[in-house]
Amino acid sequence: MEARNRSLKDWLGAVRTGQVQLPRFQRFEAWSYSQVQSLLESVLNDLPIGAMFVLQVEGNPPFHPRPINTGPAGGKVSELLLDGQQRITALWKSLQSNYPEREYFVSSQERTDYGGIAVQAVKISLRKGNRYPLWVDDPAKLLERGLIPVRLLLPDEEANEQALEWIKTACGDDQKRVVELIMQVNKWRSRFSSFNIPFLSLPAGTSPAQVLEVFTRINTGSTPLSVFDIITADIEQAVGESLHDLLESLNGRVPGLARYGDVQDIVLRAATLMQDKTPDRPSILSLDWDLVVQNWPRLVSGAERAVQFLEAEKVLDGARLPIFTVVPALISLWSHGDNLTPDRLGEARTLLRKFMWRGFFTERYESSAHSSVIQDVRELTKAIRDGVANVNPPIFTSELPSMQDLKEAGWPKKKDRLARAILLVSLQGGATDLADGEAITVLNASRREYHHIFPDAYLKESQSSIDANLALNCALITWKTNRTIHDKAPLVYMRDRAEANSLGDDETVFRLKSHAMPEKPLRQNDYEEFIEERAKVVAVAMEALTNGKPWSP
Repeated sequence: MEARNRSLKDWLGAVRTGQVQLPRFQRFEAWSYSQVQSLLESVLNDLPIGAMFVLQVEGNPPFHPRPINTGPAGGKVSELLLDGQQRITALWKSLQSNYPEREYFVSSQERTDYGGIAVQAVKISLRKGNRYPLWVDDPAKLLERGLIPVRLLLPDEEANEQALEWIKTACGDDQKRVVELIMQVNKWRSRFSSFNIPFLSLPAGTSPAQVLEVFTRINTGSTPLSVFDIITADIEQAVGESLHDLLESLNGRVPGLARYGDVQDIVLRAATLMQDKTPDRPSILSLDWDLVVQNWPRLVSGAERAVQFLEAEKVLDGARLPIFTVVPALISLWSHGDNLTPDRLGEARTLLRKFMWRGFFTERYESSAHSSVIQDVRELTKAIRDGVANVNPPIFTSELPSMQDLKEAGWPKKKDRLARAILLVSLQGGATDLADGEAITVLNASRREYHHIFPDAYLKESQSSIDANLALNCALITWKTNRTIHDKAPLVYMRDRAEANSLGDDETVFRLKSHAMPEKPLRQNDYEEFIEERAKVVAVAMEALTNGKPWSP
């Protein structure tokens, strides 16, 4: 990476010839008129405006270019501007008088808050072919107000001639004023011309993945660009399809996909797996986009089947998803579902249940997830698509957690893979609310709260040596039930629940068991025994699910 200096005159010259352009993935200008005004004041007062960041280009640009707004199209691109679009656009448009609704003027009668030369931004409206206020195009009246158009400071010969003509018109027969004003305008123009805007540059040949990594690091605004945003402009021109339209159609058909994460990210990673690539950024950038469009119906079908599968397995949303890696993989694998017989679909469901739950319970995707998941997807694709028997992807032999691991798993509200896997086991029986009796569904899951079965306050009072914030001590219940139970001991709130409804003790026991809770330790208020017994229940469930078998308490 190289650091260099460049004058504003040379920057503007490069924009004029098309040597400096923007990668098309850049968003369009977003600055307010006041920000443009402040920038012009910084240049006039010789204050720094920050460095630019460019990518050197040799031959064909690695990203489709577009000119600076209102800048000439065409020309041989030698640099793509990665950071500095707003500043260069503001300087170019204000000095060219290219803002339809604003005109900028240097004010000789005002000063900035720090005592520097001030700039005024005058709002312009167009009525019956005339610009209003009318005095913005009257040099004499502008001079009376102490205003000099910023466009006269553009550092080129044509602007110099225009400035001389404007000054003569404004000053009339006052030759002394003409000379004074020429000297003042030339001084300001010289300041603009020589104003230094330093820049850093990435060398030609820098890989697109590295460029995008740099771009996302230096562009940390309130709405950062996603990888999808970055590649969309290039891809849409290449394949003649709107990726945003395709994505919108996917959202319409599979609205539930958005519950599991950023749909754009999920789709891009699923597409890489469908093309037998690792689901990482370099692979996304090297996707065959004609093939993505060709296979789009399969991807949509895979997403629809994957969401149905996740819901059936009581994996209801991203907030309780143990690990994201499995979601794009499931879409890729389920994309073969339309061509399967009912028997083969049943086999696929068993394999994918085994795959998903092992992804949740093992450490397989904790590190090197991209290279690991493509290995597993390749093997499973052979079985699901090609009908190969007895496949054995590496994830099927990954080590499951021990009983002690289950007992020590933390609070599932945190991003703890094993804790969330244990929580999902507790949903397999429907996780019926302890008070209102409603089973958990995709519609009400977001309204459930993480409840300590043995309340923290109760355990502190009983001086328990075991942490309260364990996955095995958690149940998802409604906020109202959570407030009702509060810090009561299990035996107390079990009795309260039995007395509060006409269905009696059997219904209370049913609701507890729907959360995979052992009844006996709860009745004895024995926390240590409860953790031990519930760990055994979870271990049995884990053994079944990670071998592809459904389980219910």
